[in-house]
Amino acid sequence: MEISTCFYDCLDFQYCLSSIYSRLGAVNFNNFVDRLLFFPNLITLEYFRLYENSSREDEYLRLYGWISAALWRGVKEIDIRYTPLPLLPTFLFTSQSLVTLKLDIDDDMKVPCKICLPNLKTLHLKNLKFSDGESIYRLISSCLALEDLVMDLSELPKDMSELNIYSFSLKRLALNFVEMLTDSLIDFNYTIVINAPNLVYLKYDGPIAESYCLSTMNSLEKADVVVHQLDDEPSYDVNRESGATATISNLLCGICNVKSLSLTIVQPETLIRMPLEPVLQFHKLVELKLEILNEYRHWQGTWVIQLLCCAPNLETLHLGLPVPHRGFESLPEEVPPCLIFHLKEIKIKYFEGNEHMFEMIGYFLNHASVLEALMIGTEKDEELSIVRKLLRLPRNSKQCRVLLL
Repeated sequence: MEISTCFYDCLDFQYCLSSIYSRLGAVNFNNFVDRLLFFPNLITLEYFRLYENSSREDEYLRLYGWISAALWRGVKEIDIRYTPLPLLPTFLFTSQSLVTLKLDIDDDMKVPCKICLPNLKTLHLKNLKFSDGESIYRLISSCLALEDLVMDLSELPKDMSELNIYSFSLKRLALNFVEMLTDSLIDFNYTIVINAPNLVYLKYDGPIAESYCLSTMNSLEKADVVVHQLDDEPSYDVNRESGATATISNLLCGICNVKSLSLTIVQPETLIRMPLEPVLQFHKLVELKLEILNEYRHWQGTWVIQLLCCAPNLETLHLGLPVPHRGFESLPEEVPPCLIFHLKEIKIKYFEGNEHMFEMIGYFLNHASVLEALMIGTEKDEELSIVRKLLRLPRNSKQCRVLLL
């Protein structure tokens, strides 16, 4: 049991009830918290956190009273991790004092019709389920000062077709749908709408949606994107672009103003073979991390070069790639401008010494005019043979150092 209390500042209770073995001990602890929260000389309360697992109905009612008391004291931060969902006070959603609200509750969340949280800047919602999409939109759009939003959703309403994130004050957004990647999930038939023009950081981790509609994000500094292809995704038709590949291109177009991008592709059978949109240009991008998981090998090495053509000012490139099934048979005639003018650092993980991987490294060394460091991660027992091959490769940049990690 961990308890830290400050009569004028913080109440922090982490798994206290679950660590008390006797019923009498639990009663005494509850009475102790009651006295703290309803103590007449406790004027203000900055922070209230409660992590607990309970299935007793009387505990839900007591928690309702604790949250209510904290709100009456003008609490600024509430952090609750409780399973299943207790009854939340309605005036939790009309608090004038709340600055931070974090709820980690594996259950349905009922959002009242009237919401007004004028000073809320941080909202973290994890493992929550909503009854309808309108509740999500109403909750977020009613937080006029919101800057940091985390949504870790295990389920979306079945009758919902659009997830709408609308906030002009939002600076950091994290959407996590990994818990929805189950055997029962056949399609992710949702449109993701993000209208947050002042966003600085974006994280997206989940399956490919049916479509994306993103506002122009001129302030976007960093994006972490992890896309999962569903097992039921139809096989790729070389004569036309599949829905999944068109959608991921649409997502990338929406974040084209980003300066630092981490792109991870899981189960990339169709995604990695997609043709990149000619209009897709990352003019501000200076740092790119690209990783392909699940040891998928039927991707073409030329796709990496095509991606570099979309980032003319790139300075740092980190690659975590399995060995490609095909190499660089049909390279574009135009060398990516970033290789000639800007790219200074290339890091390659999981290097296996395959012929196609050497072709890619050779291409980089031959065209990178200002490259300063090429770092390669490999197995210790393969270092000597790899070094010998690397030394025979011509380099355009005389200052380039080749390092084995």
